[in-house]
Amino acid sequence: MRVLCSLLLVALFFIQERTQCVRGEDSMISDTNNAEIPLQLTVTSWNDMPFSGIVQENGKWVGKGYAFYIFDLLSLKLNFTYTIVPPKRHILGNKHNGVLSLLYNKTVDVAVAFLPVLPEMGQYCTFSTPLDEMKLTAVMKRPQDSATGSGLLAPFERIVWLLVLASLIFVGPIIYLFANIRAKLWHDSTSENFSLSSCFWFVYSSLLKQGTNIVATTDSTRMLFATWWIFILILTSFYTANLTAFLTKPQFTLSISSLQDIVKKGYSWVTYEGRTIDFLLSQNHQNELSILNATKTSKNFEYHESSKDILQLVSTKRLFLAETHYLQTLIFEDYVNKTRQRLDHNLRCTYVIMPGSILTTSRAFGFPLNSTLGKNINLMLLKLLETGIINQRKKEDLPLAEICPVDLRSSERQLRNTDLLLTYKVVVAGYTIAAIIFLFELIYAFISYRMQNSKRRVCLSCCAPKAKAQNFSNSNFPAQNCLMLKRSPPAIYQYPDNVLMQRKQQLINGRNYYVVTNPYGDRKLIPIGTPSAFLFQYAA
Repeated sequence: MRVLCSLLLVALFFIQERTQCVRGEDSMISDTNNAEIPLQLTVTSWNDMPFSGIVQENGKWVGKGYAFYIFDLLSLKLNFTYTIVPPKRHILGNKHNGVLSLLYNKTVDVAVAFLPVLPEMGQYCTFSTPLDEMKLTAVMKRPQDSATGSGLLAPFERIVWLLVLASLIFVGPIIYLFANIRAKLWHDSTSENFSLSSCFWFVYSSLLKQGTNIVATTDSTRMLFATWWIFILILTSFYTANLTAFLTKPQFTLSISSLQDIVKKGYSWVTYEGRTIDFLLSQNHQNELSILNATKTSKNFEYHESSKDILQLVSTKRLFLAETHYLQTLIFEDYVNKTRQRLDHNLRCTYVIMPGSILTTSRAFGFPLNSTLGKNINLMLLKLLETGIINQRKKEDLPLAEICPVDLRSSERQLRNTDLLLTYKVVVAGYTIAAIIFLFELIYAFISYRMQNSKRRVCLSCCAPKAKAQNFSNSNFPAQNCLMLKRSPPAIYQYPDNVLMQRKQQLINGRNYYVVTNPYGDRKLIPIGTPSAFLFQYAA
């Protein structure tokens, strides 16, 4: 079907040209143009299949690819023949080697190849009408995980998470500030006496849809609470919906999509020696690709090396940079080989092409400087482009469907361990923080215990002389009980401090007693010389 379309387009092109000649609309121009083109041209090219290539058949160089398909149509229309002069090396080169040296030295008349139209090449040659647009991109080994990251963070972008974190930090102090200002303005110290920590916990617990121990009693604070709750309701609803959509039908993305991503994320790369990227980086001045020099590897590939070796070299952190069309052909051949091996569908797409491009430029035939052939050939090339022959020819070798896209669009989705990796990190971080706080609590309790023991020793050393001064015998008042005077009484009746110092002695039935009056007016007799006399101030 594709071959038939190409034949129809070629026939249409010749019919159109023939009709114009019959009508005589541009017969004079055609005669003039044919007279200006020599009958024999010398051309060169380089191996850049499927766009161009030269092989030797029966001792004669023969051109292949899209470029010579187009040039053969031009030779039929403009009535000339050509011979091919191969370059010593199939590279762009400079004044001394490569395709550019043959053009610069005017060894050939035309370079029949899809050469990149670069300002740096203007000192060596001129270009024809642009044939197509070239995009340079990268191929890498397909990573296992999407660049979207963990499934728990996927619903929101980084800026959204930062704003949510900022709201958690600032909403609590705002509520605390409003409540305190209102209490001071109304001279009501009991109105919404919130602490800063309780406001923080209210904001955090509301985000997790938990209860709180603070209650808003004023209209302004209620409005702040309601606003925060509405914000949490909308936020959690969107998060739940997006998380469900991500886990059921996620979109796979790569971590690189531009030249800046390759440099910033430290990817190493290789490319073809002497081709577009290598040519631009070899220039002494700055250009669009100069930043790649920071991550350039030591050795590049030569064009004749097999595609299998190239694909085996690339990994998730090493890229191969080349033209998009060539990389698509490379992946398609790899896909076909793995299909013949009857591998699973997911295992066939081992490699993936970066969706963006690192450089976009036009491609065209090349002429020597000050060449007179450009006007005639450009006129015919423009007509070929308008009929769509060149674009149709380029699409013949590639399948209609996209092979191994970035997103394989798998209909099955199961939760993997990597999706819950952030959950594990949160749990580990929470238990770690709790363990650290518990350790500080133990240290604080130990220090407090030591300080209390030191105070007790000081009190014990101070209590013994006082007890001796009050004529307490050692048998009735042991030194160990001195600390009991300092304790808070767990008694039913609370007596004033130093109650024994305010005593009145009275002799009743031949025995001495202390007469003590409690705060309620009741009198109590305490025998002197018994332990109960010292315990009375703690228990009745």
